[in-house]
Amino acid sequence: MSEYKAIALDMDGTLLTRDHKISSATRAALAQARAHGIKVLLVTGRHFMTARPFHHELALDTPIICSNGACLYDPTTDRILAGDPLSSAPLNALLAQVEAQQMGALFHLSEGIGYIGCEEHVTRIRHWSANQPDHLKIAIHPVEELAGWLDNPVWKLELFNQDPARLHRFMDEERDLIPFTRDWAAPYAVELVQTGCSKGNRLAQWAASEGIAMEQVVAFGDNNNDISMFEQVGLAVAMGNAAPQIQHHADQVTADHNEDGIALALQRWVLP
Repeated sequence: MSEYKAIALDMDGTLLTRDHKISSATRAALAQARAHGIKVLLVTGRHFMTARPFHHELALDTPIICSNGACLYDPTTDRILAGDPLSSAPLNALLAQVEAQQMGALFHLSEGIGYIGCEEHVTRIRHWSANQPDHLKIAIHPVEELAGWLDNPVWKLELFNQDPARLHRFMDEERDLIPFTRDWAAPYAVELVQTGCSKGNRLAQWAASEGIAMEQVVAFGDNNNDISMFEQVGLAVAMGNAAPQIQHHADQVTADHNEDGIALALQRWVLP
């Protein structure tokens, strides 16, 4: 019997291959883990609607930790079970500057994904969504009048600009308007969630609700937003494609996400 009771999986760069698929070896290893009574949980920076098709593919029975830990979503009931949205006053002040500086923005909303600008990114989401069955499609909303949308919770805000230097300069100049946790997903994209929200903290909250000690959790990841999980779980596994500074925070390093790294790690360190 395994000493571990749960497996927490980052998605992009970890669970998913470079062409955004789950390999057959990874799928089989996760099914084997579940057959041994180990819970499998998606823990992602994605909006729940873009994570849901993979949850469905794996036939998981757990909720999804999404938007970098800002909320916990239950696909079975299609509702958010817990979460901490961005504080409205600083969010409004920041977005006034986002509009003035013509930055692109994505909003993680309970009703879908809102956006200003960043048409290229939104086009990719639309194309991907078009191939999903109706019940797994993504609701995408152009945010033409911000005030109406901001009456509802915003779980995560992503800011984009094709000029990384301009985006970094904007973030430095507006530092006083941003009392949020920030994560640089890429040089041209920064993700903001409410202070205190992280993958690791939401994972700990979920584990406690299940009566699982964090020492009994395995976490897989490849990026900065996975470090908060690595710091709290019993076994932290970085992917071979993770940068050295991310691997430094892990207990073990497995193969690349395109080389069945999760399956290899589960067979080596987790499965009985």
